[in-house]
This record gives sequence, C-alpha cells and structure tokens, in this order.
Amino acid sequence: MNGLKIFLLLGGMLFTFSSCEQTANEEALDATEKKALVSTFIQLMENKAFDRFGEVIAEDYRQHSPLVEQGLEGIRAGASWFLTVFPDLSANIESVVVKDDLVVARITWTGTHSAELFDIPASGIKATWTGADWWRVENGKFVEHWDVVDWSAVIKQISKKK
Repeated sequence: MNGLKIFLLLGGMLFTFSSCEQTANEEALDATEKKALVSTFIQLMENKAFDRFGEVIAEDYRQHSPLVEQGLEGIRAGASWFLTVFPDLSANIESVVVKDDLVVARITWTGTHSAELFDIPASGIKATWTGADWWRVENGKFVEHWDVVDWSAVIKQISKKK
C-alpha cells in the first residue's frame, strides 16, 4: 500500500471513530442537565407526582436503601409511603456535585410526622433533617441510587413529647 492509501484509510478510520464518539457525547447529559435531574426529582416528590418518576428514573432503577424496593415501581411505592409519614414534605437542595456519571446532592428535608415511623406513632411534630444522595446517570435518567439519611435527627425530633 502506498502512503496516500494508508493516509486515507487511517483518516477514514479516525473520522469514523470521532463521529461515533460525537454521537455518544451528544446523547450524554452535561453537568447542568444532570443537576437538573435532581431538581426535577425533588419537584416530582414534593408534588406527589409519582406517575411522572419515569421522566427521570429508569425502569430498572437499582436502589441501595433497605427501605425501598428495586425498580421504578419500588421508588414510586417508597416515595408514596414516605409521603404518608411526612405529607407536607419539602426539600432544600443545599449542593449538587457532578463527577462523570455520578450526581451527589446534599439535601435538607422538612416534614410533619403524620404516620408511624420506626415504631414511633404520629407525633404531629415538624422535623428537619439532612441527607446525602448519590445517583448514577445513564441514558439521561437515574439508574442507581445510594443515600445516607440522618435518621437519628429524625427520631430525636419526633420522639419528643409535646
């Protein structure tokens, strides 16, 4: 093969690879879009729009919390249950960090304890607690989730006698 043919062949391969990479990058969300997924999820949660969770959560969502079942239906059921415990739940997103396919958010939650939680009957107490959530994003949706919730703060507040 002469030099020109090799050059054209390698150039064509390079073009093909760069075109594939560009297509893959166009499908991936940027950091701002990944941060927006967190805001959208929180809004859906606060508005009890569980039927719309599929907009931001994949069908085969993998949950690492023992309180929530797997999949999109699991997170819908878990959110529905949690909003019976704290029906006026609201959230303040304190910070969001994006690194590759991971999105981490520090969130402050507030809600009135209106149903049994951890064997503690409804107290009517408005509680505030923080948590950190890690999500893995794939194809524009959350596909996996880990969280750390300050349950001790919740229990301490809702256990107080009025």
